[in-house]
Amino acid sequence: MKFMKIIYYKSYFFLFFLFSFSSYCQKVKIEGYAFDKGDNQNNVGIYVNDTLTKFRNQASKTKNWEGYRELTKNKDFVVNTDSTGHFSINVKPTDSLYFSSYLYLDQKYAVADLLKRKAIKIQLEKEPCVPYTSCEQKKPSKFYAFVGTKIDLKYEKNPNYCDMVVMDAKYKALYKIEKNLYGNFKKDTISFTAFDHYGIPAFSKYEHVLLFVSEYCNKLFHEKYQYFDVYKTEDGKWARPGDPYKQEHNTEKTVTIKKISFDKNVWFDISDLTTEQIEENYPAAYFRIIDQKAIPFMGVYAEDLVEIKKLGVLKARNITF
Repeated sequence: MKFMKIIYYKSYFFLFFLFSFSSYCQKVKIEGYAFDKGDNQNNVGIYVNDTLTKFRNQASKTKNWEGYRELTKNKDFVVNTDSTGHFSINVKPTDSLYFSSYLYLDQKYAVADLLKRKAIKIQLEKEPCVPYTSCEQKKPSKFYAFVGTKIDLKYEKNPNYCDMVVMDAKYKALYKIEKNLYGNFKKDTISFTAFDHYGIPAFSKYEHVLLFVSEYCNKLFHEKYQYFDVYKTEDGKWARPGDPYKQEHNTEKTVTIKKISFDKNVWFDISDLTTEQIEENYPAAYFRIIDQKAIPFMGVYAEDLVEIKKLGVLKARNITF
């Protein structure tokens, strides 16, 4: 009889656990109003568990940005208010909601706390503005060119300046220096700020990249959009396959493209490309096409790539070295 009671109590506990777990996972509807300006231009984003920020930070490390745009459209994670401020979203009781709008301070609420309210009305506060201090330095005090490997790249929100609007996204980058090509940076890692009008800096897609960084007013900045993706050669040097002048406009062509023995692991997957795309991106003059791979055999060494930028874009930016 005692044994039967134990089984009964255990069964009761197991059923209670299943009920509690089901309630824990079941979604509830959160509906209310959120405002920034409080007028017909209202546009507040509501994010579940700050999912977009976490995804963006993870993607910057893994280089996998597929699905980000789709995620922003997934109403399980993101919704926006309409012009009246109304929003509705289905979430778990254990979730948190982040309310965000450009130039307004984010607000975070636990869903469990929102469920206790009779009515939900969120009013975001304007982010305090700060005066913009410009750097009047016309030429960099120092300039560095180096081959680097990404350690970290993080998005940083621009300050809310009182008298100007910054249209570029801001990123803080940390790179390991594989080879100094100009400027002889003293440390083996370098931290700098990168601005990009189109979002994530394109150079961050590559494992190894030749970067150009200038110092203005005691701060290091990436020379906007200037880089070359580079790859190891059999003799341990760094080089870029193909024609480096393809994207370099109004540049004097003084560097000769040479035959280079790249490392055997340097090749490019072309299995998903059309014939036209292969001819455009991997021309036969510089690449051999073997078994759905583009294998480079012609290119330019990193030292000569620096010379190309020196006589082109950097010269136009009044950077001489």
